[in-house]
Parts: sequence; C-alpha cells; structure tokens
Amino acid sequence: MALIPYHLRIDGNYYLLSYVHPSESEAREDLRSRDEPAVIQLLELDDDVYGVYTFAEAQEEAIEGADLSNYSTDTRDIVDTAISLFDEISDEQEIAWYKPLEPTQIADAIEAVTWKQLIPTVGGSLISELIRSHGLPNANHRTSIAFFELYVRTFHTFSDVPETNQGDDWATWANEYIRESKRILTVRRKAALFSFLQTLGATGVRRKNDVVIPFETFPPNVDDPWTYYAVEHEHVWEEFATDYLQRAGASELLTQRDDGKRVFASRL
Repeated sequence: MALIPYHLRIDGNYYLLSYVHPSESEAREDLRSRDEPAVIQLLELDDDVYGVYTFAEAQEEAIEGADLSNYSTDTRDIVDTAISLFDEISDEQEIAWYKPLEPTQIADAIEAVTWKQLIPTVGGSLISELIRSHGLPNANHRTSIAFFELYVRTFHTFSDVPETNQGDDWATWANEYIRESKRILTVRRKAALFSFLQTLGATGVRRKNDVVIPFETFPPNVDDPWTYYAVEHEHVWEEFATDYLQRAGASELLTQRDDGKRVFASRL
C-alpha cells in the first residue's frame, strides 16, 4: 500500500503537498519561484517524483472593513454571529490564524443555503456551506458545528447541552464526522494531483493526525470531482445533523421545517 504524505511536519510547522514534478531540478526551480516557504520530498512510486510542500505562514488580520452592504440585514446579522463564535473558540483554544478572515465568503455561504426545508437538511447545509466557504482563518469545522448548535437551540431547549468541542463522548463522536469531512474536502481540492499520483501507483494519502484517505474509497478521478464531492460533503453533514438531534433527545425536530433565514436571524 503506497500512501503518500499529504502533510510534512518540520520544526513544528506543517507543510502540505502542493505540486509534483518528475525531476528534482524542476522541483527546485519551482521552489525558487515561490514567495512562501516550501520544501521538496522524494515520493517513491512506480516512477519516482518530487513533491513540493508549501507552508502558509500564520497571519492574523483585523476583521474590520469588510463591505457587506450588498447583503441583506439578515445575512449580515448571521455573519456577525458566526464571527463571534469563531472569536470565542479562537480565544478559548488559542488558535493560530492561517489566512485572513473573509466575511464576504461567510456571507456567500449563508446565501447559498436553501432555507425552509427540514431542520436537519438546513442545519447540515449550514455546516457544509460554512466549512466549504473557508471564510475563517482556522477552526472552520469547530466554528461551523458551534453555529449549527446555536441554530438548533433556536428551536429546542436542551436540558443537557452537548459539548462537541471538548474531550468527551460527544467530541469523539463529532471528530469522526470532522475527519470524514476533511477527507472529502482534500480530495475535492486536490483531485487532479491525486489522480496523477494514482497513475504512478499511489493508493492514497495520509493527512496530519494520521488521517488516511484511500483512493479506493475516495476516488479522485470521478466525473467533475468539485461538484461530486460538494454533494458528498453536504450528505455527511446532513447525516451529522440528524444524528445530533437523535443523540440530543430532540427527535421531534427531524420532521419539523425550518422557518427561514429572516426568522432565524431575528432569534439570534
């Protein structure tokens, strides 16, 4: 089984596989053309190739100044709530920023949700769209789950509020969905690269934290992988939303319809 490392950990920092070259000289030329730090790794497959692994330096930028004037008041209120949740998680867990905060991408995610469907459908779509928008500097999964938890609490008062961000059974359960989500999104973003590696004998890649992505289970060469894996991603989080409500003792919400974005914004 030829697993390729998707991440390299060097001096406490993670580098991710960005490009593959057939020769070391081409890989080194690639390195010289890049502004960000990068390293080369020999990938021993049917034909040896050289992977270029890049590292995006953490950069914390102020969130003020984003122009959301083209979005509705409801969307702007929901975006503010999502950013507040991220701030709380970031402060609590001392999360590093790996990209600027982009409120417009969060707003686009909110606008992409089809409201007034069954609560698990809307809730799963909210999580999936927020994660895929990648509008947050880090902790996209944790913040999106926290946002979903806020969403369902506008419909139901939980006697024992689940803690999906902490080291308990709920966190362990939620982590399985997070890992599956990261597998799907990695293949979605890197389908062309992974397809090439597969032709050279690679059977999958290994992300950080020992998360394996087998190509047999997550084929990179499907038709239109960008769309295919977006649909798969939404299915995973709709399943999460359904499972969450059942585990939390709120099964009555499984067949209840969402009241719409405007009503949700008014409840925040």
